[in-house]
Amino acid sequence: MKMTSTSMGTPRGSRRSAAAGLLAVGLLAACATNEGKGAAIGAGGGALAGAGIGALAGGGKGALIGAAIGAGAGAATGAVIGHYMDKQQKALKEVKGAKVERQGDKLVVQFNSAILFDKDKAALKPQSKKDLGEFAKVLVQYKDTDLVIEGHTDSTGKKDHNMKLSAARADAVISELVADGVERGRMTGRGLGDSVPVADNATDAGRKQNRRVQVEIAANEELRKKDAAAQK
Repeated sequence: MKMTSTSMGTPRGSRRSAAAGLLAVGLLAACATNEGKGAAIGAGGGALAGAGIGALAGGGKGALIGAAIGAGAGAATGAVIGHYMDKQQKALKEVKGAKVERQGDKLVVQFNSAILFDKDKAALKPQSKKDLGEFAKVLVQYKDTDLVIEGHTDSTGKKDHNMKLSAARADAVISELVADGVERGRMTGRGLGDSVPVADNATDAGRKQNRRVQVEIAANEELRKKDAAAQK
């Protein structure tokens, strides 16, 4: 007796639909981890998911259609913040004395304290004002971000003094950025003393790294709303 695909178990069409559903979940979950990396990754992941689903559901033609639809959906998902921060990161890398790192959808910019200040002082050096002026130009251009400016010291000296010095340095940077056109309401200052080291305070090299001003740049509420709207 000849058995049909239906009598053998799950129909072929149902198997394709189920497999497509599983592939969609798996690929979209993978893409979700890359949402903050910009439109290019979102579009590529969306195209991959769409092509795979289309191929299972409708063969080669389905793959082409699915890829086109998936690319558009993927580009929208997470692309607004990711692409915005990608462009800002590229611009910030041109700022002299600034070390720029990407941490998810946040940018972290570090300035070595020796570049900005004389030892145990909170007054900015003349050259550092020029560097911060270049930094401010980028911040003004990318206004849909908020900033946390942190002052850090090494572990030498009294903790109370280090806390006050680090706070004064953070405030000095904020004042300079305001003078260069950055809105004061975008910035929050923090003096953290030696409480958040990034290197070993037992060595000269480590202490030098710990003496820094760090700026964390993240999407503001307006940019997050735009990103959420793009994902609907």
